[in-house]
Formats: sequence, C-alpha cells, structure tokens
Amino acid sequence: MKKRFLYLISLITIFVNTQSCNSSSKLYRKDDKHRSYNGKLSDVSYSSLYQYLTNTTNAKIKDTIIIKYDYNNETCWDLLDEDQDDKIMGIVTRSKTRIQQILETRQHVSVFEFREPGNNINKIVKWNDLKIIDSSKQLFKLLFNERCTCGSSLIVMPDKRFIFLRSDPHSDVFDFTKKQIEEILSKK
Repeated sequence: MKKRFLYLISLITIFVNTQSCNSSSKLYRKDDKHRSYNGKLSDVSYSSLYQYLTNTTNAKIKDTIIIKYDYNNETCWDLLDEDQDDKIMGIVTRSKTRIQQILETRQHVSVFEFREPGNNINKIVKWNDLKIIDSSKQLFKLLFNERCTCGSSLIVMPDKRFIFLRSDPHSDVFDFTKKQIEEILSKK
C-alpha cells in the first residue's frame, strides 16, 4: 500500500512538473534562422492594419509602421518581476524615452507598442502606459497570432513589405538599420 502511494505521488509530481514547464509559445534565440521572416501584406490586411491603428491610436500613420506586441501569460520577464519596483520602473522609463527618441529622429516612422489583453502580464509590460491593450484582439488575429515567448515585432514598409521578428524581448526591431532591413527583405 505504501509503495502504491509513493508511486502515485511520483506520477503526480512528474505530471505537475511537465505541465508547468510546457509553454504554448516558442522562444527563438538571436541566432535562430527562423526568428525573422519577411513577406508582403495583402491589400486587405494592410488596409485592416491601417484602419485599426488609426481608430485605436488616433495617430497619423506615417510611411513605415513598427509594432511591438507582447502576450498575456508571458514568462519572459518573470525573474525581473522579483526585483525592486523602482528598478523595474527605471527600465520602463528608459523604454519610453527610447520610443520618444526614435519618433524624434525617424520622421517617417510610426512606432506602436501593443499588448494582448489579460491579467497575467509581467510588470515591465503592465507598468508601461505607452503599451496599448489590443482589447478586441483584432491586431493579434490579424498579425500576431503566432505566440512567441518575449513578444514579437513587425516592420511594415510603405510598399506593404514586412519583416516579422519573433521573440523580441528588447525590441531589437526598433534599432534595425536601413542596411539590416534591406538584407532581411532580400531573403527568400
């Protein structure tokens, strides 16, 4: 009887551990060749994106659109969540300043930060009031439905070509140079 009980406890422990380690989203490393891909939005998708951004943000959309999208039930910043709140707020402040600098120096670029609705959001995302909640999940359904750990980013060029970057925790897409963009867009 005692042996069966220990066996049952062992099975439950294994089950719980495997379930807690499973993630519904994939983490792409910087050197992963599948981390980024390119393509071209259809007229319908581009029009839907443009309309959504215009209605949601009340902003004038510029030639090039850059979007960072963070997901609910994310684990990317779990360790940071354990740090002091003032340290996390410092990171949030620097992130907001970075966006302002990009908007000031790149006159033809619109930059948006969105997040999926939900309550299981890391502090670094939740406390950033520049992040717009995609409450209808329209943006999620249109472009960001492939969940990736640490969020995803998108650059849409004026000719509707795009670059999609999976697992973009530090918003690397904001710092892409013209040369990097051209290299990624030229890949087949």
